[in-house]
Amino acid sequence: MENQWQKFQGGMQIARIPKVSGLYAWYYRPLRMDTQAVTKTLSSFLDAPAEVVTEIQMRYGVRLLSKSNLNLVYGQERRAGSEVIAEAVACADAFLENLFKSGLIEFFTRPIYIGIAKNLYQRVYTQHYESLDKLWNDDSAVSKHLNLFPDATVQSTMDKLNIPHSFALEARVRRIAPRDLVVHIYQTDNLPAGIGPDSEYPESDPAPRRALEQLLQLVADPVCGRR
Repeated sequence: MENQWQKFQGGMQIARIPKVSGLYAWYYRPLRMDTQAVTKTLSSFLDAPAEVVTEIQMRYGVRLLSKSNLNLVYGQERRAGSEVIAEAVACADAFLENLFKSGLIEFFTRPIYIGIAKNLYQRVYTQHYESLDKLWNDDSAVSKHLNLFPDATVQSTMDKLNIPHSFALEARVRRIAPRDLVVHIYQTDNLPAGIGPDSEYPESDPAPRRALEQLLQLVADPVCGRR
């Protein structure tokens, strides 16, 4: 197989992804510049752990336990990251709209998600795109949960509904519509031997796949890496 790089956006395009092995990376590229929606989505990329827990073990089985909330702040003024994003979007919405339309967004932003696949069609279209499309259905448990709890996080949604982590869940909780995602693929038949089947459950991944995906996450720093 000749190494080949391509990108796709929208259901009709993504459904044409070939059934070959390779790498893939998802990026946020809204088709319409809705200032409020873009601000909210970009702010969601700054998610931080809700709290840090410190435990000190004393004598005789006694422990000291402390829980502290974490807040992401930016610069010496310690402004909230969401506030910085809102200000930037408000004063540069025309520039951002042009950047999103340029088709070059991947050169200036981090990927949302990155991984490898033995079958790019199955992984990207079936497991990711179609799953996300189903989660946007009004009758889905996730949609109903988000309607009741609009500030829910990925982790709180997983805990409440007892569902596993997935790319589709990450995108749905962040209110990213399927149409606003662009995926880049790199076709290659030079992946390591023994990477195993494409699964949403990393605990079942063989060592070669786990090692390569960890490398990709370390160097690409995706917004929503596998947990």
